[in-house]
Amino acid sequence: MSGEDHSIEYRIVRSDGEIRWISSRGRRHPGEFGHPDNLMGVSTDVTDRKRAEQELRMLDIAREVQQQLLPRSNRAFPALDLAAACVPAWELGGDFYDFLPYGNGRLALALGDVSGKGTAAALLAALTIGILRAHSVDHPCAPEQLLATLNERLNAARLNALFVAMVFAAFDSNARQITIANAGNPYPLLVRKGRIEEIPLTGIPLGLMPDTKYEPVSLDLHSGDALVFVSDGILECQSSKHEAFGTERLAAVLTSLPSAASAEGISSAILSATDVFSGQASAQHDDPSLIVLRVTEDSPADPSRSSLGH
Repeated sequence: MSGEDHSIEYRIVRSDGEIRWISSRGRRHPGEFGHPDNLMGVSTDVTDRKRAEQELRMLDIAREVQQQLLPRSNRAFPALDLAAACVPAWELGGDFYDFLPYGNGRLALALGDVSGKGTAAALLAALTIGILRAHSVDHPCAPEQLLATLNERLNAARLNALFVAMVFAAFDSNARQITIANAGNPYPLLVRKGRIEEIPLTGIPLGLMPDTKYEPVSLDLHSGDALVFVSDGILECQSSKHEAFGTERLAAVLTSLPSAASAEGISSAILSATDVFSGQASAQHDDPSLIVLRVTEDSPADPSRSSLGH
């Protein structure tokens, strides 16, 4: 109707092909002699706002994809108590973890950290998980071979300087032995009878260099032993004084816990300690992610009891 306030948003394509968004607000007036009504008012270029809204929608979609790819919370495996966490930082990142059936009485686990932030990192995490799951189902192999295969696949994808730090391990419940290979993730920590031992296992992150070889280490585990795998987001968590949480503080948390602490209890203690250390005064820039594996007294005789949902 004549005299009412109206607003409209529309896009225009410039001669150079660039798309701009325009918002027009004003009062509609009737045209003369049968001509269309005129909108008299102010037009504003709102391209930056529209782009920001689109980026937020894309981030929400990528964040949902990232969370959907993580395993469900109901995990069970003979002779193991398991816990894991991936807490998204204020920026969308590419941390992930996974648990995979790996043959008779065997369980594989992976903890990964994609370089960079945003949608690209989250999508690379999704790609890595997809390749990992497909390959482990059809071709379960030694951890060092699995990392080498992933590295070749990611190098072939030409991912514009993005890479993935990842630790991959396979636990044999019958032998109570775990074999670990590492591609640039922090050292795993073995907790045994109140003592902490770093497992010095290094390797080049996935996607950086083709034809990379990885070295494994195998550990015989005993009832009560715990293995802790963390991402950089744990060790590099910063206090208000810009100090890093670091391995020493992580070890202090682990030694302070009772010997019978569950995997979930260990995981919660680590995350609580980093929260207290950071004071949550400022948002952290990297995802704190971890996996805790604790050997129990359970009999490993029946692998069919395992429940690993995705």
